[in-house]
Amino acid sequence: MSTAATWTSEYETTGRVVFPQRRSRLLIRLVFFALLMAASLVSNVQHLRAGDVSGTLGVLRLTALAGFVCVVGLTVWQLITRRPVVTVDRVGITSGMDRAKGLVPWEGIARIDAPSGLPGLRTVQVQPLDKHGSTALGIPQDNVQNLAELTDWLRALLAQRQTPTD
Repeated sequence: MSTAATWTSEYETTGRVVFPQRRSRLLIRLVFFALLMAASLVSNVQHLRAGDVSGTLGVLRLTALAGFVCVVGLTVWQLITRRPVVTVDRVGITSGMDRAKGLVPWEGIARIDAPSGLPGLRTVQVQPLDKHGSTALGIPQDNVQNLAELTDWLRALLAQRQTPTD
């Protein structure tokens, strides 16, 4: 299990810390949505056999099945690639694959909020200085288990970056 000391050591040694998707979280999500997909598929087949596939409920059943298939497919892709990753390096904090869009440089960070959200779905929001050109960068529990410890660590790094050295 990663801790702030481990992250600091890796940051000082390599110049960056990469937080890939956590497989345990992805497996739980995969099982949950695979069960929903299977139940939806069974429901659709039963209604198809009964000749009851028309109307609004028929469309909603098919739409739900398509949504579950998409979520299962995305989760399988994330399990294989462990993306999107969160990277903390000397330039800033990046979330996602597109560094140009997902980067908040250290000098562009206004604050790092405390973890918020529903239990199991919590995130840490990195708020940029430029509120008009940028959106907050969210770091979810999918990447880091202990968000409170991550928040303290990121705040310490930010304080080091903002302290003038003479």
